[in-house]
Amino acid sequence: MILVTSANGNTGRSIVKQLVSAGLDVRATDINPEVENLKDELGVKEVVVGDLTNISTIRLAIEGASQIVFIPPLFKAEEYYIGKAMIDEAVRLKVSQFVLMSVTHSIMSTLLQHTAKRDIEEYLIYKGLSDGLNYTILQPMHYMHNFNPMLVKETKRYSIFYDIDTPLAYVDSDDVGEVTANVLKHPEIHNKATYELVGNDVLSPKGLVCEFNEVYGEQAIAEKIDIVDFMDSIHLENVYSRDAFIELSNTYSKYGIDGNANVLTWLLNRKPTSFKEYLKKRM
Repeated sequence: MILVTSANGNTGRSIVKQLVSAGLDVRATDINPEVENLKDELGVKEVVVGDLTNISTIRLAIEGASQIVFIPPLFKAEEYYIGKAMIDEAVRLKVSQFVLMSVTHSIMSTLLQHTAKRDIEEYLIYKGLSDGLNYTILQPMHYMHNFNPMLVKETKRYSIFYDIDTPLAYVDSDDVGEVTANVLKHPEIHNKATYELVGNDVLSPKGLVCEFNEVYGEQAIAEKIDIVDFMDSIHLENVYSRDAFIELSNTYSKYGIDGNANVLTWLLNRKPTSFKEYLKKRM
């Protein structure tokens, strides 16, 4: 049985879909009760609804699982401590493989969601050395699913809270799911490996919209919205999460983010999904 955390999010759903398609048995856990729907929608075998800041939920979720795909909760101040507890319980319960879904360039210290994952990576490596825990660290780039083509089609605009001329690299979460399934099916090959998962496309928000318009025959525009207005519009009250979004806005506006597609290409044994291919899948 493979445990997948944060399974009801966009990334979790993509990964679960690929794992089930590969014939693997999945236990999905999430704080959102809607994760129960994954039984009918995607074919997961078991579901655990609960908050991973509670050790009882972590133990319930891991008990009986042979492998873990740990997708950290998004913009949560306790992220490192959840990851540490998950790793400790994996060791205690003799889990055979721990797959950490980290992020490309986890060393970037201006991004709170990166530094938390960097610290989890470090702890996981130490436990691999001291306790023999088999692990694989996957480091996906900025996900394509952050661009919702149906919403852009409806509103005729792509509203984003960082500079619309700054280029960023992307990856399709289905590609990440495919790699994850291969890693889980062949744990001995991927033990103690760290893989950056980056697609070939490097596009600014304006560039994304240009490709969207070409594929969908629309005339949408890209617009930068104020970060505070954005956070207020989604009713984001948590001060840690707000700070993380502000740092993300500042970093992406100043530097963008980029990487190299070679590793993902080798792992997939094909070219990574392009942004245009992603858009066509969502039509």
